[in-house]
Amino acid sequence: MTIKSPSVGELKETVALSNRVLYLAGLVTTQGHSSARIPGTDRFLIKSLPSIHMNRVLAEDLIIMDFDGNIMEGKKEGVTRVSEWPLHAEIYRAYPDVGGVVHTHQKWATMMAVAGKPILPVLGADLSSSVAEPLPVFDEDKSLIRSAEQGRRVGEILGNAVGCHLQNHGMLFAGPNVELATLDAIHVEYEAEITWRAMLIGTPSTIPMSFLRGHVERRKAGEIPDHWEHFWKWADKHPESFRPRSFQM
Repeated sequence: MTIKSPSVGELKETVALSNRVLYLAGLVTTQGHSSARIPGTDRFLIKSLPSIHMNRVLAEDLIIMDFDGNIMEGKKEGVTRVSEWPLHAEIYRAYPDVGGVVHTHQKWATMMAVAGKPILPVLGADLSSSVAEPLPVFDEDKSLIRSAEQGRRVGEILGNAVGCHLQNHGMLFAGPNVELATLDAIHVEYEAEITWRAMLIGTPSTIPMSFLRGHVERRKAGEIPDHWEHFWKWADKHPESFRPRSFQM
């Protein structure tokens, strides 16, 4: 089956939605960003600076950049690029199969990296597939990723993993598309909180790979789960009805 590539207009709407969904899930406020590679090019879409709350990001707030940091489209008076653009650019440069990158400052996953503890697959096979393999930790630099060299090093440490801890900073997720990178950020946060709480009581029981493998393979193929369409798009349109709580899908 051939998967049709989205148009630039469609991709803009999805990247803007990703920013808003990450806010709804409690993983970002003004700081953080989603991006998407424009298929078949060395360019990507990302929100511009000055920062606005992520729940307010619209397609018109995005710019198109190349991997060297040049703004190719969308530049308006007073608008520039986010300072951590190299984090996105160098991941895309290193991994042609990556279609979406997400950077967050989510609490529970970041806390586990600060403590030097792994996030375990403990809650639901579909959610746990995001941590079926351990997430690597970038601990060489505690500052913002603002240089190409820093971005390259994060990319080297990321490898084929779903995401990477930026220790004492936040998280980086990379996927076949921006929808999956966004969902990985959400799912990893659930697993991190459950892991931490279970560790307070005893030794967490993990879900075996035999239950996770199908979900892992579908992710690698770029298959977007139904709950992106059926839940998160609905929540974005009805934010007043959405109340995040622990372990909620």
